Amino acid sequence: MIETEARVRRREEILQAAIIEFCENGYDRTRLEEIAHRAGIGKSTIYEYFPSKLELLTATGNFFLDRMLLDIENMLHPNRPLRQALSDYMEYIGNVIGALGTNFLNLVGDQSVTNVIHGLCLRYTRVLSAKLICVLRCAQDAGEISPDINIHTATALILTIPNPPFLKIASQTDFYKSLDQLLDLLFSGLSPR
Repeated sequence: MIETEARVRRREEILQAAIIEFCENGYDRTRLEEIAHRAGIGKSTIYEYFPSKLELLTATGNFFLDRMLLDIENMLHPNRPLRQALSDYMEYIGNVIGALGTNFLNLVGDQSVTNVIHGLCLRYTRVLSAKLICVLRCAQDAGEISPDINIHTATALILTIPNPPFLKIASQTDFYKSLDQLLDLLFSGLSPR
């Protein structure tokens, strides 16, 4: 079935409303009526696009993740200086976590909900790891970082840095100063010797 422009736009409106509701209320407390209200439609319209709340959660997660990964792809371009690219990435992830709030961690439910969240996390990690490996290899080739660095270990470290505990600590001080200090520490280990 070929979707019309209006149908694509309506689907996106539902997904954007669902992101807000799932993040504010968690999965179990999110009601399709509230998503419909936020999107300015009737509840039955949601079912025209998504046969179940779980399918809506899956589509919402993929929609959000696709947008994030596109933004990250642009930030982590191999032609950009590595430090600036990583700074932009960490600031971006901090803003995403801040915008989502803590309730996005409450997307608990039965095993099927856990499987959706787990699948999204695996996809994020897989795609981002591949991108970071590419960027770090390019940085090695350009002499920005040491040729002795294990790219996979560096990738794992970079993946774990922008996390809620760090962001909470950084937000209690000067976020940008904390981020610069973190990057200084990271690059002291990555720099060519």
